Amino acid sequence: MADTPPNNPAPDNLPVNNPPLGPAANPAMVVARRRPASINLRDGQGETNASLMDPANQSLADALRITYRILQVGMLGLFGMFAFSGLQTVQTGEKGIRLMLGAVQTDDLAPGFAFSLPRPLGEIVKIRTGVETLSLRTQFFPAVGVGGENQTVQVLAASARGTLDPAQDGAMLTGDLSLAHGRFTVQYQRRDIKANARNISPDAEANMVKAAAIRGITHAAARLTIDEVYKNQAEPTRKGEFPALDSEARRLAQATLDGMNSGIDIIQFNVEERQPPLILITKFAAVQSSQSDARREVEKAQTERSETLANVAGEAAPMLLDLIERYDKALATKDAEAEAILLKINAAMEGKQIEIDGNPVASRVAGRVAGRLSEAQQYRSSIVSRAQADARVFDAKLAAFKVNPSVVINGDWTEALGVFLNHDSVMIFNLPSTKLIDLLINRDPEIAKRQEQARTEAEVKRLEGDRLKKLDSMQFENFKSTNTTTPE
Repeated sequence: MADTPPNNPAPDNLPVNNPPLGPAANPAMVVARRRPASINLRDGQGETNASLMDPANQSLADALRITYRILQVGMLGLFGMFAFSGLQTVQTGEKGIRLMLGAVQTDDLAPGFAFSLPRPLGEIVKIRTGVETLSLRTQFFPAVGVGGENQTVQVLAASARGTLDPAQDGAMLTGDLSLAHGRFTVQYQRRDIKANARNISPDAEANMVKAAAIRGITHAAARLTIDEVYKNQAEPTRKGEFPALDSEARRLAQATLDGMNSGIDIIQFNVEERQPPLILITKFAAVQSSQSDARREVEKAQTERSETLANVAGEAAPMLLDLIERYDKALATKDAEAEAILLKINAAMEGKQIEIDGNPVASRVAGRVAGRLSEAQQYRSSIVSRAQADARVFDAKLAAFKVNPSVVINGDWTEALGVFLNHDSVMIFNLPSTKLIDLLINRDPEIAKRQEQARTEAEVKRLEGDRLKKLDSMQFENFKSTNTTTPE
């Protein structure tokens, strides 16, 4: 064993294995092998191996402590997020239902913030309460192809097919076994949100409402004829109440939804378009035009009737017609009431108040009837006055005749001769006093012209009077045959 350097003696308990220096040894290597040691190992009286590991253990412990703190903070954050996940917002136009362990706690949460236990312990179900709109534009209408939605019905009718394909064309089957087409819009609202949330899936709701509407339309159309569907009015031959297509379809669709306890109300059911089969549109339009012309003619006739009534008798015309009809029936059945009815007619024409069916009625006769009555009254007064004057003249002449008959006779003769000579048809000639005179004369042309003109005017007046009387009689008879109004 080689000796250690004096300044760094080797410990007694550690061996020194220095190879012997041979003849070929490198002095530099010898010096390198004998450099001073960088680690000194001590015996049990110095520091142990565990004490040398404390810095590493301390670093590991610090790292574990920080990681644990971070894990604690993360767990607290996750717990907070879980706890506050039950805080939700109910938007405007929505209502909320608070659930706890699947049971309903509150079913009328107003818009705003709402809190429930976090899932799966609790939940807030939000239901929209606004109005929803469904459009049924193809279910009962023929397939029109791309761009056909924007074309008019006339254009579609021009290219219409004579057949329908059930796979792509929609139609309504009416009660008279005809086909009709239509487009509809349905507006609905969730009335009972609790029933809606319990029984209806949000994803299937629109399809369910659409199916209920289609069912209602199908059943409603089967109760109507094609004309009733097209015109939206009852046929004259219909017995009972007329079920309009829109109202009846809405009622049936609502009944279907109520049967499912859906909590949905159909608030409006609109028929946007109703058409007969496209190939028959022109024919239906022609019928519609004819009916419009007929209604126009009826309205024109009613207007003329009203004007004729006003011209003939004014406001009293319906009442007079009713009385005249009663009088005719009484005469036909030889009823003793005929005379009383005739007295009422006369009183009504004179403008007096009469009684009909126990109710007092004031007559207001006007028009040509009032004019004819006025003329008749004037004529009656003039006849009476003239007869009275003639009677007074006769009495005076009778008294004078009894006193001196010749004076009365000469006076009447002279008066009659004067009237005769003053007549237009009398011509006077002054002749010389000869025994024999032959006269070949013509009538005075001027006098003949005036006479002919007067006769013509008189004949025209007579014919016009006869025509007016005949016209009034015809109008009155027509009015009697068409008017059935009973005066109030």
